Amino acid sequence: MTKNELLKLINEGQIRGAQAKLASKLGLSTASVANWFSGKSFPSAENIKKMARAYKLDEKELKATFLDDNEFTNAIHAIPLTDKNTISLPILADVPAGLPDFSEADVETFWDIPRWVFPGADFVVKCNGDSLEPKLHLGDYCVIRKTEEPLHGRAMVVKTENGICMKVINKLKDGTIELRSTNAKYKPFIPQELTIVGLIIGHWRRDDKENWNTPEEH
Repeated sequence: MTKNELLKLINEGQIRGAQAKLASKLGLSTASVANWFSGKSFPSAENIKKMARAYKLDEKELKATFLDDNEFTNAIHAIPLTDKNTISLPILADVPAGLPDFSEADVETFWDIPRWVFPGADFVVKCNGDSLEPKLHLGDYCVIRKTEEPLHGRAMVVKTENGICMKVINKLKDGTIELRSTNAKYKPFIPQELTIVGLIIGHWRRDDKENWNTPEEH
């Protein structure tokens, strides 16, 4: 069902005056309803429920009407970022030798993101090698959640006698921790010393790095 069909349904087949009629039924301002139909905002879950009762339609059907499933859309539905719904993650300039602890001198900048994107995230660090290719590449930004627990089968930041690296944890039957790479050119190994720094819970990269200025260049 399209938005115009939804308007006609509430107003005896007429679009003119339909937004005001719907607003009256929902106990809202006409401007609020107009924003839904223009794509400037998206009705809340509570207002979807109210419309479902008013139209006697399924909530999923109404959501589909306002969430444009086409490839192209006339508007981007954005939620403003505030102190209550965002977290500021430090982006480290490189993998500091002091991980899992780091100082202000290690911080390149901060990244403000909605809290729900990476729940429990503690910091962001650049990928310092190619051992997790093809999924992760040198220079990719990895979002880290601090933990001291080695998680079998998960990609983690670890500290060994040779330094800090990003590896997949493999727990052997005898309890020994083996470090694996997804890049075939690196062989698994068992470190003599091992500190778990954190779990890689997400990552991103820029495809136009040649045009990407560092904070110092701004």
